[in-house]
Amino acid sequence: MKRQKLIGLFLSGLLFLGLFISGCTPTEKTDDSNSTQPLPTAEQVELTLYFAEEGAAGLSAEQRTVEIENLDELPSVVVKELIVGPKNSNLYPTIPPETQLLSLAVEEGTAMVDFSQDIISKHWGGSAGETMTLMSLVDSLTELSEIDRVQILVEGEKIDSLLGHWDTSQPLERNESIILRPQS
Repeated sequence: MKRQKLIGLFLSGLLFLGLFISGCTPTEKTDDSNSTQPLPTAEQVELTLYFAEEGAAGLSAEQRTVEIENLDELPSVVVKELIVGPKNSNLYPTIPPETQLLSLAVEEGTAMVDFSQDIISKHWGGSAGETMTLMSLVDSLTELSEIDRVQILVEGEKIDSLLGHWDTSQPLERNESIILRPQS
């Protein structure tokens, strides 16, 4: 009988030792406060961007798929993709590539888009060039349901005109008459 108790105690000790070594103890609690949250997953979104046709004859749409983690940043992504320029070799850029997007906020349907001074100083100029820049920006952003019009800012300030041909002191609205080919 004593021998069975000793064997029982010995086996219980081995079991306890095995649990202790493996890290499983009956009183162990897990602390979830420091557990890692799953990383946000990127979502693929198809954009319609408008770029200039040869000779600034009008705008044509280019479809582009982008991955984005936060859909609130979609308007900024649209502008940044316009700055990158078209992928289609038959279309032409509308915003100087040196231009930086400083900020973008959407308030009551108006996108307040703030650019670096490069949008003016690096622009190739002319009334047709200014038209392509402004309408490319406005028509691309108003493809998004939450945007109806676009207010251009440069270095945080409203400007009377980008290059002297358009009044940009007030928000600009979509102009579909300049779109030659809706989708490419």
